[in-house]
Parts: sequence; structure tokens; C-alpha cells
Amino acid sequence: MGHVNERAQEAFKTLLSRYSEDTYFYLARNYLGKLQSPFHKPQLTTKLCQLFSQESMVQKTLSMLDSFDQVILSLLATFGSLTVEQITSLLKGTFSYGNLLRRVGNLQERMILLSDAGRLVFNPLLEDQLLQYCSLRPLCGEEEHHCVEAPYCSTEFLRGFFSLVAKEGKCIYHEGISQHFPTYERDRLKEMYQALGEYLTEMGVLVRDARRCTLDWQKAEALLSLSDYQLLCLLLSRNLEGTAPLEFANALLSTLQTLGGCDTTALKLLIKGFCLRYQVAYTATLLNELSTWGVLTLDENWQVSAISGIQERTALLIDSDQTISYQGNCPAGDILYRFAYLEVLDHQRTYHITKESMLGAFDSSLDYPTIKEYLETNSARGMNMSLLKQFEMLSERYQNITIYDGMVLSCDQRTANLIHNLPSLSEHRLVTLSPTIFIMRRDSEDIWRQVLKHAGQLVGATKSFDRIEILEKKELPILRDRIGKAKTLSQFTPLACHPLKPVAKAFLDESLRQAIAKADLSKAEREDLEHRFQSRTILLPSQIVPQVLNPILEAGGFDYQGKVSLCKQAAGKKDILLELQLPDQELIVQALELAFTPQKEALLKAAVMPSMEVKILPVSKLFLIRLVRFHFA
Repeated sequence: MGHVNERAQEAFKTLLSRYSEDTYFYLARNYLGKLQSPFHKPQLTTKLCQLFSQESMVQKTLSMLDSFDQVILSLLATFGSLTVEQITSLLKGTFSYGNLLRRVGNLQERMILLSDAGRLVFNPLLEDQLLQYCSLRPLCGEEEHHCVEAPYCSTEFLRGFFSLVAKEGKCIYHEGISQHFPTYERDRLKEMYQALGEYLTEMGVLVRDARRCTLDWQKAEALLSLSDYQLLCLLLSRNLEGTAPLEFANALLSTLQTLGGCDTTALKLLIKGFCLRYQVAYTATLLNELSTWGVLTLDENWQVSAISGIQERTALLIDSDQTISYQGNCPAGDILYRFAYLEVLDHQRTYHITKESMLGAFDSSLDYPTIKEYLETNSARGMNMSLLKQFEMLSERYQNITIYDGMVLSCDQRTANLIHNLPSLSEHRLVTLSPTIFIMRRDSEDIWRQVLKHAGQLVGATKSFDRIEILEKKELPILRDRIGKAKTLSQFTPLACHPLKPVAKAFLDESLRQAIAKADLSKAEREDLEHRFQSRTILLPSQIVPQVLNPILEAGGFDYQGKVSLCKQAAGKKDILLELQLPDQELIVQALELAFTPQKEALLKAAVMPSMEVKILPVSKLFLIRLVRFHFA
């Protein structure tokens, strides 16, 4: 614990040392009182660190948290460090821009939040305690939701999809598809089926030509090695651009599984917030993606589908009509979908074995011994005997004729020995026709030719009669990389739905108010202290000293000189904003410059936030001016 505290103290000191002089000394004078000159800045930082390390100070700070504070703190706990602009952008639908700016500035004055190069973070000395007040409810609403049992794009759905593509030789949704997936709502199924076909074609899992659609079984197996959760993360990240799309999908999916449901406002907040955290470009289609893959269904509010996929598959039940059924989820590497066609994907999954499905399996290089071992391992002997006999007979007939698509290599015995014994050559050999005649892979001709040359062989041109155009096989490392990254993902526990410690009404110590009233102070000093007390930055009697940190906090009406003075105080300072009330609007601005006309009329040049549009405003036209402090490093 001591090491943790030391690290927190060092982090606190580092952050504070980066503050501007104005900001630093404002905070130091507020919490340490009058500073006696000469003073040593590192010593002041150490005193502030010691002050906020005291348990009594920590508890007083925490006791003044309110529900508005809780929203902003929960936002940072969920999405990480954020700039002021990002906070206001995320919460602008719930709170006014001015209120958000004032409260964020107040949290910095109270040193609950610190600035790290313009991004707000928890005070390291308070972080562990502050997190206990954070939860998802302030961001996503108080209504309780629970995940619902609803169909989504699972690995079981993907197996059925692959089986139907192999059966039909195409990847087009039609009305008959619905019969295979009775639990899926028709429009949702159509959308999912089409989106899956597009993505898998793009990734090279489905190979389409003018005649039919075929499967790259190796890539299909790689996809099916993922869990349901990992598969959904992969699908959700398919169109995302940015630094960490898979991590984004993981965080969003984990949070939705914890929430169980939310309204559209909360959902958009989660999507935008995680886009910022994982540096992913926000797109409005993300909400549609969640719906397409079955993660969410709309029923007044968005309901989240319960993602499990961990129920182990039961033993295979083989009927006399050659249908195979089971319940649960097949493990990675299960091959049933490769030699049987899907009938129904319901609570009980049913596949049907036909002559065509058997031939398709053999064509995909799935041999009889492998199928035999699978059926013997996963079904009762009495059930599989007849089926295995049929497979064996068909396999024998299938092997009577073998058609290869390759290149014939005829060579002498010395070269033949190289092909047999050199791994870099033997992996390109499809079959041996005789001791010195081989069929080599056509798609890797350049590679095995080069290996022969390096082995000292003189390799001539290919002898051919009719030139056959060979299309180069496209490798898609992006799919391999994404699957590899997806395999590392697992559902994690995000911020809890409910805080460990709920906030109560902010506590104000009345004894401090009385001490201010009794202290020997000027009017300006008393008003300044009373304002800081109401702002919850006066926590200790030692802070009640005769000094004025904010000469003017607010000026309006006929107090023209007060308004001019306040503009002068803020001009050119990045850590001070002005809230301006005009007859027809309210603005939050950064004061750039105060100038005067020849007639001595004061003009404020200001950048209007958040657009930073520069305007020239006559001070006399401003009904009210209020100072808002910010603390940037």
C-alpha cells in the first residue's frame, strides 16, 4: 500500500508542476492560505500533496460530491481521460453547455480532477476512493434491465451458414432460408445473411465466380475457432477505422452485457465515448451494426441479447433417415457441418447427411478415416454403424477416379530424392504418380521453382499446348491478423451498474460558514471567501485568511466598470472563461483582448466556445458577465 501511495504522490506532484503560474498559485493560495515570500515552489507542491493525502481531507472532499459530479466522474471512469470539449460534447444532450463548463471548472478547483496536458484525469491521491462513487447508471439511466435470450450471429449460426453455402453453391438469401432458422425474425435474418455474405467474400472466406460460390475451408475453420463473443467483436469491428477497432468492440459489448439494455441516448453516448477512448472514427452506422448482428433488439428501449455460447454440445443423435441432431454448441474444430447439410437451427440443431454432402466433404479434402473417427467419438456405436458403412462404400467409389488441378513434374532420380526429402519442396507436392513423376501445386509454382534452382537444378520453361490463364491466389493477411487478435479478447467487467458508495446531498460545513462570518475581513475578502465556500473549495479553518483570489466574480446591470474590470482580468488567460448574458442569448467565451474606441467604449474580442468563432462584443451590451475558472497544464 505504501508503494501505491508513493506512486500516487509522485503522479500528483508531476501533474501539478506542469500547471501555469496563474493556475498553480491560485490553487496554492486557496488551500494553503497566504504565501509568505520568499517561497520555494517544490515545497508548496509537497504541502499540497500532504494536505490531500490526509484522511480527514479526503473524507471532506468526498462528502461534498453531488449527483452532477457523479455524472462527470462516471464519464471519465468509463471512457478514460477526456478534454473539456469532449466532456461537453458527450453530455450536451443532458446538460447545458454553460453548466457543464462551470462544473468541470469547479471539479478542477476542488482538485478532484487534474489536467494532464489538457486531458482531465482523477486526482491520483483520490482516485481509488472516487471510483467507488462511479457507475454506469448516471450515464445510462436508473431503469433496471436484464439481457434477453434472443438469436444473434453465433458460431452455431455461422456453421449453418457455411453448410447452406456448400449445399446451394451460392450465398443469396431467399424465403427458404427462414425455414432453417425459425427463431430468427425474417427481416433481421435477411439483413444478417446478406451482411455476413458480403464480409466473408471481402475477407476471402467465400470465393465467388461466374458459376458458383465456394468456401475456403481453412479460413472457415479459423473463424469457427472463435467464441461467440469473439466472433461478434470481429463482426462489429469490420467497418471501423482507427487505432483499436477490436478493443472498441470488446469494451462496448462488455458494457452492454453488464447493462442489459438502455435507451437510444445512452447507447449513442456509449458508442461515442468508446470511440474517443479507443481512437475509432465515429459512424452512425454502428447502431445498425449492433442490430444487424443481433446484439440489440428494439422494444421501446434497446434490449441486449445474452451472449453465452458456452453450453457444451450433447452427444450426436443419429436417426435412420440419416439426420443428426444435438443441443448446445459445437467446439472449435467440429466437422459435422462439412459433411452434413443444415436442416434446422433451433434449440435442437439438426443436420442431414446426403450423397451430395458426403461428396462435398471428400471434395474439400475431408477423408473417410477422419469422418469415421469423428462419428465414433461423438455418437453411440449402435447409431453410427449403418452410416459409417455407407461412408466407406462411397469413399471407395470416390477414390476410383481422382482429378487433380496441378502441374506434372517429370525428373531424374536425384531430383526426385530432393522432392521427397526436402520439406520446402515436399509441401508443394500434391501426389506422387511414379518414383520420378509428381503433380505439384499450380498456385505455388514460383516458390517451388525457386527452391529447385537454389538446390542447383536447371529448371526450364513449362511445356504446354494450350496456354491456361492462372489467376493469382489472393492472400488476405488482414483476416488472419484480425482473427488472431480476436482470440485474445474476453468479456471483462466494466464499471458496475450501481456505485459502491451512492452520493448524498453535498455537505457544507456550517462551522466554516460561521467562521467566515466572524472573521475580521474586508467586504471584498468576505465575499470572496463566501463564494469559495459555496463552491466547496473551503474545507479547513486554515483557509479562512484575509486575501482575495477572485477580485470580481460577477458584474452586471449598470456596473459598467465592474464588467470592464472583469474583462481585463480574463483577457489573454486560457485558464479563465467568461459566461456572457446578452438580451437574446448566453455565450461562453475565451477573452482574447479588451480594446477601447476613441469614444472610450470598451470592446471585448472573444472566441465563442465551442466553435471558437471570434466576435467583437461591446461591453455595454452585456447584461451579465460571470467568471469561470479552468486549470490547464
